[in-house]
Amino acid sequence: MPTVKTLVLMVICGLTLCLSSACTLPVVEPTDPLTPTQQVLYSEAIQRGLKDLDVGIPHGTPITLEMSGLRVDQSLHGDVIHRHMKNVVAGRLGQQGLIIRKEEKDATYRARLIIESLGSTERIRMLGMPATNSVLLPIATPELALWKRVLHQGYTRFYLDIFEIDSGRFIRSTDPQIGTVNLIDYTAFFFFRWRETDMDLPSPISE
Repeated sequence: MPTVKTLVLMVICGLTLCLSSACTLPVVEPTDPLTPTQQVLYSEAIQRGLKDLDVGIPHGTPITLEMSGLRVDQSLHGDVIHRHMKNVVAGRLGQQGLIIRKEEKDATYRARLIIESLGSTERIRMLGMPATNSVLLPIATPELALWKRVLHQGYTRFYLDIFEIDSGRFIRSTDPQIGTVNLIDYTAFFFFRWRETDMDLPSPISE
């Protein structure tokens, strides 16, 4: 039967190992397909970016809407996220009284949506031992987190250029529109978990 001294030594060794394993794990790139949490981050960031959008065009004016944006992450098939953002922006312009036309011959202005940034990141800080897979033996060690913080962030930055279709004349650019949202998952002493977010609506609890 272990003595008290042996137990104390084991606890000290365990804490030392956990402290020495404290780390900041690499930023996790978006997955394909997106998880429910990532989808919420994208959607909420876009909505926040649209909050103060004002194109300065009178109500009832017919316009067309184009899109231009960089898509760095080639693992996401096609431009699904950008097309989704274009549709959300079109809805907001419609709410402001503008008429969205497919053909330029039916419109007075061309609005070009310039997406400078749109994405989500996940940064992990942990005190403990991350999950590992043994190289020599088929044994997997589960994650042992004394404390863990996972920061999920959605971000977008965009603006619109407005052109007169008949003349091709540049009319104006809107101010840069920025939307950010944060969601943080915590783990303490292996089992206690909770979530904090600045979103107004509930977020997915699990993936």
